[in-house]
Amino acid sequence: MGRLSDWLRRRVRDPLVAELRQGATPEAVSAAVVVSFAIAIVPFIGLTTVLCLVAGRLFRLNHVVMQVINHSAFPLQVLLIVPFVRLGETLSGARHFALTPEAIIGEFNRSIPDFLEKFWLTGLHGLIGWAVTVPLACWLLHLILRRTFHRLIPKPPAP
Repeated sequence: MGRLSDWLRRRVRDPLVAELRQGATPEAVSAAVVVSFAIAIVPFIGLTTVLCLVAGRLFRLNHVVMQVINHSAFPLQVLLIVPFVRLGETLSGARHFALTPEAIIGEFNRSIPDFLEKFWLTGLHGLIGWAVTVPLACWLLHLILRRTFHRLIPKPPAP
């Protein structure tokens, strides 16, 4: 666990604290973290960097914070794809598709058009599962992070 905590400290916490020390408000950093986290776990690999850039530009969010969170959340994105798809299938009453790496790679190698025809609905189910879970998770994350970031702001020296 020491390696993971060191990595998280160096790659996530330290850049966020640096942004706070350079004058970013806790609310702004929290908003950037939450929006980028929501985008970073979208169940479509390969879109998150562009989506974070667009969201950062539209909402005037801190791009450094957004990309730190986006890239740090990639393992979580991969882990959440199947649960999001299963939740979307359950909510829509659809039957479950086999989502094993062998089945997906085999279908992709066989024919890309057939792959897209077969799995577009699976992607839609993943998006449904994501859309149902992300609002509450991000609201809670924002509440927690605002308080945490207020505590991390460097205190002015006592006179």
